[in-house]
Amino acid sequence: MFEQGAVGDNHFLGDVQRLRVTAQTMMACGGEPADLLQTAMSAEIACVLRYSMIAVSADGLENEWVATECAAQAADERGHMAKLAERITELGGKPDYFAANLATRHMAAEASKGCLPRLLQENLAAEQCVIELYRELSTHFAADPKTRALLDHIRTDEETHTSDLEDLLQTQLI
Repeated sequence: MFEQGAVGDNHFLGDVQRLRVTAQTMMACGGEPADLLQTAMSAEIACVLRYSMIAVSADGLENEWVATECAAQAADERGHMAKLAERITELGGKPDYFAANLATRHMAAEASKGCLPRLLQENLAAEQCVIELYRELSTHFAADPKTRALLDHIRTDEETHTSDLEDLLQTQLI
């Protein structure tokens, strides 16, 4: 899977890893279910913004296949965000659409022409971290079949995103 030490300047991965650690701490301390789901929703918000940014970046606009793939993944992430928000509400929580401290860090300031392979590598690492977050949350919610089914469904989508990113990196960017 992803390497813990591979964060470097990848603030996107760093933020996703911090959200995972937050969720792990909350699970260990008996955190509220809605709050746990909020950590996943925050990761989805960052992903929506990140994939949307790449779709309209210089590289994205010059590579229709990249723009199309990133726009599709942004739409998937937006759907995940909406489903998580719905479940948070059902559990008595209030979804927070302001992913604190992520609003400026998920974007790569250097997202200019020629950095697409690096951005996609960063996204791949972050997706792998998110998959692990969903696995952990799914196990934690074993006694709540509705929430567990939602988390498992989202994890399956994230695994598809990972596969798509690996394909892009192997076939299109070599």
